[in-house]
Amino acid sequence: MIDSSTLGAISWKGPLDTNQYLQREAHLRNQDLTRDGGITYWILVDTAAAPSPNASRQILASCETIRKRALISRLGAAPKETICHGIGSVHCNPAYRGRGFGRRMMVELAKILDTWQQKEGEGADFSVLWSDIGKNFYARLGWKTYPSKHIALAPKSSYERKISFPKGVILTSEDVDGLCRTDEANLRSEMAKSDPRASDVRLALIPDAATIKWHHSREEFLAEVLFDRRPKSKGAMAEVLNGRKVWCIWTRTFGANRDQNVLNILRLSVEGDETFSQPASNKITDNVRNPSQQPQVEAIAAILEAAQIEASDWDMSSVQFWNPSPLLVLAARHLEHSAEIVDRHEESLPSLRWHGNPKPNDSMIDWLLNEKFGWC
Repeated sequence: MIDSSTLGAISWKGPLDTNQYLQREAHLRNQDLTRDGGITYWILVDTAAAPSPNASRQILASCETIRKRALISRLGAAPKETICHGIGSVHCNPAYRGRGFGRRMMVELAKILDTWQQKEGEGADFSVLWSDIGKNFYARLGWKTYPSKHIALAPKSSYERKISFPKGVILTSEDVDGLCRTDEANLRSEMAKSDPRASDVRLALIPDAATIKWHHSREEFLAEVLFDRRPKSKGAMAEVLNGRKVWCIWTRTFGANRDQNVLNILRLSVEGDETFSQPASNKITDNVRNPSQQPQVEAIAAILEAAQIEASDWDMSSVQFWNPSPLLVLAARHLEHSAEIVDRHEESLPSLRWHGNPKPNDSMIDWLLNEKFGWC
């Protein structure tokens, strides 16, 4: 375990030193999401090679998988819950790079994930990863790249607040469980609805409390190590005029420099948002076509502005939201008229491999809620 984690520190330690990185990984292994088999570590070795003097073979490449709850619906049927695996921390030993070992590991891993931790007699439906090396490498191995967009807002101080915060509250860790239960129930309800525009297969990772708290445990560890400070706010919520709520849960991502310090919106929920599964584009006008959606846009803007203020308090470079819906784009432009959707081509590219049979055409798979909370 230490050997592979130490090798991984070369690529993934960020602002931490190696010892701090190892401590963080031990901390993350002991969360609700990862304990009791929730995380699995994989290494590639040459079984034909003679062991080294310490009686272990050299690690050629390594990665980890995290077990995730997901929903999947085929041809308009009611959604079923399934298990998928998120692949992370893919790393090739620098001493052996350029020899195809990373590729070999992923080929072998794909075979194992066909049935890994599934019920007896059942196979996996899909696995996911987020590529930091562009689209081609993983796509050639079967992980198709999905929309990789984000919208970014600059931090601002509380003195620069532009809009009121209607019946707004700042969320804490005590709010997470209840909101996640509500969010999952709403997701199941939305996926159960008949939609003639829907693709043959609709799927989503479930934004449950275990997943959200894993992200928070990560930010809390780094904040305490780097700044001797523990984050308290976890998001914001506002009430729309008709009584529906809009809320977001965020996390602070700390990188090797300030430009990499980002307040990421893990999940944003807009009750009654019929555009939640529609991709946004820069062609969206700045005017709300449906006047009934104006209160929703203003409420989203209010919680995004709360995120901007929180980002300023932590000296972050920006607030980012992945794959925004049309309503979120309108809200962002309410705050910053010049806000644009950024297409990512190299880093944090969500990618999905279908393991089940029969395999649908890639164009007929809709990945819903393709947001930051799913990342690992």
